Amino acid sequence: MAVPVGMWVILGIGLVALLVAALADRRSRLHAEAEMAALPSGRRLARMSQNLCTHLDALLEAEHLTIPARLADPRAASHLSPEDVPTAVLEHARVITCPEPLDGARLIQAILMGDPDQGDLAIVTPALDEFALGVVLANHLHGSRAVVPVIATPEECAQITQALSSTATTTAGIRSGWLPAEVWAHAELVVSDAISTTLLPSSPGTTSPEVSTTT
Repeated sequence: MAVPVGMWVILGIGLVALLVAALADRRSRLHAEAEMAALPSGRRLARMSQNLCTHLDALLEAEHLTIPARLADPRAASHLSPEDVPTAVLEHARVITCPEPLDGARLIQAILMGDPDQGDLAIVTPALDEFALGVVLANHLHGSRAVVPVIATPEECAQITQALSSTATTTAGIRSGWLPAEVWAHAELVVSDAISTTLLPSSPGTTSPEVSTTT
């Protein structure tokens, strides 16, 4: 029995679409591998100054959230704590929370491109694979803004979105480009190390975070 010509056309289109997707994934993977290979291994961190410690203590007199979520990689730290613990400190930052693991470079690239402020950013998720983490670290270390990966359980993710009055995103939403305003939380302060993460919600009425670097 002869196969209708239309069927061959449909099969051909499907094969082309699969080939394009495979090539795109391969390009993203190679890009992530190159970024990971370029990461510095011996970067020195400055110890938190007394002024910074006093400033953080003053901010944290306000109501805040501290949970066992942890910094995904010490290379994303900005300072050494007084106890010599690599610690990430962000002020006036965006926080995006996804209670699903982030696998692959393309998800992180979509998040970075979707950030409405293109400023300092904390990405909270239960897990990142090596390619996703590589893109985060490459942007953090070589880019113009801090990008801090925080590992949190789905339950901790829910605590964060509640504290910051935001909504969690999903991997499907990230892939489709559906990143509405409510997934981009504002935080007055994010402090994360290998043991815990502290978040201070922004004051009511804050519409856009101001990028600030405190040494």
